[in-house]
Amino acid sequence: MILTRAWLSEWINLQDITSEDICSTLNTIGLEVDSLKKIRVPKNIVVGKILTCEKHPNADKLNVCEVDLGSETKQIVCGAKNVIKGQHVVVSKVGAILPSGMEIKKAKLRGVDSNGMICSSSELGLPIMGDGIMILDDSIGTLVLGREFSEYELINDDIVEIELTPNRGDCLSIYGVARDLSVPYDLDLKEFNSKDDDKQLGIGRVLNVSANDKVDSSLLYRVYDKKEMKSSLLIDFRLAIVEAYKPTSLQRVIEYAVYTTGTLLRAYSHTSFESQNNKATINIKKHNNGLNAVYNQNDEVISFVGVLQNEESKVKEEDMMVILEANYTHPEIISVNSTDKKLNFDSHLYRSSRGSEPNLDFGMSYLIELLKKYSDITLYAKDQQVSQDNDDVIISINLDILTDIIGEKIKQDKIIQILKRLGFKVVFKGEQSVMHVIVPPYRHDIVNIQDICEEIIRIIGIDNITSKPTIFTEQYQMNDSYHNFQKCKMYRHRAVGVGYFETVHFVFDHQKRAKKYGLKTVYKTRNLTNPITNELDTLRSSLIPNLLESVSKNIKFGKKSIKLFEVGTVFNQNREERKDIAFVFSGEVESHKVSNHGKPKEVDFFKFAESISKVVGSFELETYTNKNNLTSPYECARVILNGSDIGYISRVHLGVEKELNLYRTYICELSMNALSYERKEAKFYSKFPESVRDLSLMVSKNIIFSELKKYLYSIAPKELVKLYPIDIYEDESFDKCISLTLKFHFQSDEKTLEDKEIIDIIGKILKSLKKKFGITVR
Repeated sequence: MILTRAWLSEWINLQDITSEDICSTLNTIGLEVDSLKKIRVPKNIVVGKILTCEKHPNADKLNVCEVDLGSETKQIVCGAKNVIKGQHVVVSKVGAILPSGMEIKKAKLRGVDSNGMICSSSELGLPIMGDGIMILDDSIGTLVLGREFSEYELINDDIVEIELTPNRGDCLSIYGVARDLSVPYDLDLKEFNSKDDDKQLGIGRVLNVSANDKVDSSLLYRVYDKKEMKSSLLIDFRLAIVEAYKPTSLQRVIEYAVYTTGTLLRAYSHTSFESQNNKATINIKKHNNGLNAVYNQNDEVISFVGVLQNEESKVKEEDMMVILEANYTHPEIISVNSTDKKLNFDSHLYRSSRGSEPNLDFGMSYLIELLKKYSDITLYAKDQQVSQDNDDVIISINLDILTDIIGEKIKQDKIIQILKRLGFKVVFKGEQSVMHVIVPPYRHDIVNIQDICEEIIRIIGIDNITSKPTIFTEQYQMNDSYHNFQKCKMYRHRAVGVGYFETVHFVFDHQKRAKKYGLKTVYKTRNLTNPITNELDTLRSSLIPNLLESVSKNIKFGKKSIKLFEVGTVFNQNREERKDIAFVFSGEVESHKVSNHGKPKEVDFFKFAESISKVVGSFELETYTNKNNLTSPYECARVILNGSDIGYISRVHLGVEKELNLYRTYICELSMNALSYERKEAKFYSKFPESVRDLSLMVSKNIIFSELKKYLYSIAPKELVKLYPIDIYEDESFDKCISLTLKFHFQSDEKTLEDKEIIDIIGKILKSLKKKFGITVR
């Protein structure tokens, strides 16, 4: 944001304050100054008036001018195309030294004497303002012939460039910066007044504006008839300084009003909306891209509010009736609906997405006054508006809490004074210790007590807050955060011990990719408003996609066996977060060595599950129907720990393996909260030997093993301490059954079990199985 001292002085009295002090104050209040540059026109350069202008007798492109310099008249040869009789110009007299170092001397050009030079803005070290010489007018002050040009303060100005953070759209204007600057200096802003002529024709004769109830922008329209359109030297000069110079006079006046007030302003040709009886009809509706759009009577989009205006609707030289528009849309609406829509846009989007000035009357009135001052127009009375009644943002603040956050007690009167000068309203209801702050509509970035504290501190100055020594006090550290940290640390160390490498990724994900994999993403209403990139445009709902990308990159680097894990935050559709741990194993089980003859096997489901169990402990697997496109429908299971479903384990879908050029790859994602983290306790164990028996049973294919296991434990005596499957065998002669081999572990706490006792236990188990499921011994 570029501003000048004289421009700021139109809104705040800076007469007794140096430019250096202004820069220091801007830095203090958080508007970081990038540079300070002072424009000073050299001496012996004065104001002149061209009395005569004749063609050079010996050169087609030169003119011979008689120039009145107040106390004398000089003949000067000039080659500028725009030089004519009667103009006030800037003249470098003989002996003047220009900023480029060139000294002006008497010269003879094509046989004609020339005593000085009529200057362009660039020759004076000023920014370029069109082609040709610099033509003066009284916008910079009274033009006195022969007066040193260095005495005109509006030209010999100090330029300050500041860096603004994206949330400070309220300071993207001269008025906005002046408003902030008035607070530390305790100065009043200068009032701006305007008045319409009551004798004007009403706007209703030439314009009709309508909007449907879905529109969430505010708009204000005025209309004028043009007789002559002009800008001014001061407007052109300042726009050139801030690098916003426009090709036409109307565009420059509008841009100047936008830059001064912060209000978004546009001008339309009346013919773009014209229908019958020379009356224009403007319809404002919600476009299917989510933006508010301005339509003409043929239902054609003329502009997107705060984003873009069609070239065809812009005012041309021959247009005699012009429609002016001021508009405001909340920056969040603009940001959400313009991101990743591949829309064209103009300079308005930069301002509207950061927050423009919502006081449309102010911006429009300022523009009208400029037009009336420098141009010849006939304005139609009154305006037509589409306005939105937005609720006030009210923040209730306990003054004691405010003091704790700031670290020092600030006088209540001082706090109120700061907030009111910044445009906030302060109300006390009942309790005098609770302050209700009403946030001004141009400060959309203020949402909580911390933001209010920041406003107070930046005005007071962080250096003016008394420093206090740090006090170290011992606190009880055994809280939930500590236990969660230790839990994650334990499982991370276990995973590393099993051979997995830890990875860390952003909590963001690519929404398009997540949907392709069939993952549930955050609801649109709760999604990111301003993603850092188009590829990281939502919050991740799974750790697996990023892990697979890392596996793919490792394979491209020539790795044959990749074991990765990550502990991180994921989000459900309501943007509620939880912590998961995810594993991926791709490629070969082990490295090339003599024992495997240099040909290690690829990882399989059971090898992967075994490695996971070494990290999280013993678990059970149950049938799982995959609900996304990442998992294979044939090798997929739910992970059951202590009777609870804590996640899944699966092979990656073949389609994904091919897409990412992966080896055979297995994945597992578990809820970190569901993993155990309990105090280690010593437990009794039997000193008597364990007896093991294998039983091959004929089991129906329809029986689920988890149900069978649960039943066996329910009927078996306490001597059965463990059982698990070790083999499955199928044969055509088995019909609808399979041969399932189970290993039974028996052990008593009181004695060594004899064979007869074990046989009796097995007999009872087999009898119960046959009665319940029809299971027999093979």
